Amino acid sequence: MRVMRSAGLCLLVALVGACSSGEAFVDRDYMQKSVKKQKLPGYNGAVVVCYGSDTPRAERDRLAAEACEVYGLQPLLASELRWQCRFTVPHRASYVCYNPDMRMANGALVNPFSPTNVKLWQREQAQIKGRQSQVPQTPPTPYDVQESPETEAE
Repeated sequence: MRVMRSAGLCLLVALVGACSSGEAFVDRDYMQKSVKKQKLPGYNGAVVVCYGSDTPRAERDRLAAEACEVYGLQPLLASELRWQCRFTVPHRASYVCYNPDMRMANGALVNPFSPTNVKLWQREQAQIKGRQSQVPQTPPTPYDVQESPETEAE
């Protein structure tokens, strides 16, 4: 009986050790999986990185950047949650993938994967361009022209 317990405990330790690397990784478990097309991390504008307490911030940012780079986007850290991922890498960092050129007039980021947000941004950009083209170009008045010191001396 004691031999069976020891063997079971050794088997459990071996399985846990083999299944966990302890290194930070991009979590693919939250994504929808289909047989026809596997979705990549960041397909909805969000990337989740699981990491341990000893993982440097630069490593987490690098993993998120690799996942967002597939779409030509950059990562931005949205939140960090402690004890929300796996046993060996318990912490979770959520990133959003964004295009730095796509910002609303108030500075808010636009989710490039949301058709609604992209349409709002395009509409706002069209309005801004329309306002800029409607600004009349007035010719300079005589008071706007500065005279050179040589003409004043004469």
